Amino acid sequence: MDRLELDARLDALRRKLPALVDDYTNEEDFWAAFAAEADPVVDGAVTPEDATHVEVRIEEMLAEVGLER
Repeated sequence: MDRLELDARLDALRRKLPALVDDYTNEEDFWAAFAAEADPVVDGAVTPEDATHVEVRIEEMLAEVGLER
């Protein structure tokens, strides 16, 4: 994926994150659901720079809802 597509998918994940937190109150269930959404984006990063960008964005969005990996 190019950077624009990565960012679009990360933006969609950020919008979906509050609902995931609300829907999956069990921590294990939440992380499984989050991984199902985030892993394809992580896997879509082609360059090392894009991979770093994706990881930073994911860490930021998790921090916004009080979570960390």
